[in-house]
Amino acid sequence: MARALDAWEIFQSGGEPTDIQGEIVNSWRRSQHRGVNPDRLDVGYIEIDSGSAFVRTAAPVLEKIGDVLVGSATCLVLTDTSGNLSWRWVSERSLGRALDRFEFAKGARYGEAHAGTNAIGVALESGRPAMIVGGEHYKQPLHSWACAATPIAHPITGQVLGTVNVTCKAADANHLLRMAVRLLADEIKAALYAASTAKQRRLLDVFLNYRAATTSPVITLYDHIMIADETATSLNLDQGRLWAAVREAGPTARTLRLSGTVTARMFPVTPGTLADGVVLLLGGVVPVGRQAGGALPGAPAEPQPVGLTPIERAEAQIISNVLIECAGNKSAAAAKLGISRGTLYQKLRRYRLK
Repeated sequence: MARALDAWEIFQSGGEPTDIQGEIVNSWRRSQHRGVNPDRLDVGYIEIDSGSAFVRTAAPVLEKIGDVLVGSATCLVLTDTSGNLSWRWVSERSLGRALDRFEFAKGARYGEAHAGTNAIGVALESGRPAMIVGGEHYKQPLHSWACAATPIAHPITGQVLGTVNVTCKAADANHLLRMAVRLLADEIKAALYAASTAKQRRLLDVFLNYRAATTSPVITLYDHIMIADETATSLNLDQGRLWAAVREAGPTARTLRLSGTVTARMFPVTPGTLADGVVLLLGGVVPVGRQAGGALPGAPAEPQPVGLTPIERAEAQIISNVLIECAGNKSAAAAKLGISRGTLYQKLRRYRLK
């Protein structure tokens, strides 16, 4: 902790700290560039929707876990995608009052642009779990605290919904803080999967089947749902406009022009109707990690299964976690996941799970 404080003082005096993680220094630089005041809290507050679908699903998970944390001087937090606190749980009232004084309460803005370097802001900037302890915070008033956070992406759509964060006093922090936030994230993702609709799950199944059978970038789409692989995601297509274009084209259309040279072949999930969504196989774009022509470097010419996408990895992790919770009982795991035993066995084979 003293080492981080020394590095912070060197940075604030215009020097170049060397004895600290590069990710921390990069965040300090971003904070400085954005004009964040390192000496004052002043993160500010906004009106926040604490009744979002993300909070409604994730908060009960954290409350259940919180039952065993009473008296541990721990705070659990959910934020939106901008780092604004949308829900908070504290293990005791005195901790809540202390955090209130440090502007760490519902509606507080803890994205990097307002709070500087902190776990919530760094996790959202990097898209990875982050842990910030003591003097690693950009704002000096936060040097007495430690926090670990990780982004939460919907296990089906891959859309980032916000973050989960664990906060405690810096003096109480250890490596278990990072592990704890990852376990919380897994529990939240399992709850999100369980709360997903039958249509979302069917679209995911269709997406995975097409993804395994083609080298073309794949999107499955319906109303407010879009599941896309890495290449399709990189195009930053607007889900609402894309679905409107599909509806205008109609269920009998075979091709759709998306933008510039990018086109899509259309395959309704249920032939002759868009009621169950549509599959789009993109053309005119080189898939991420592949050579022009669509094949993976060194891959056979015929379509072959490719590596797991982030969405597939998330689903595999969720299934693995649920199996562990159910002590390997496939029937219980299928029931908890909301799928049939047959579908579960298909996924077990696909992901090589036991």
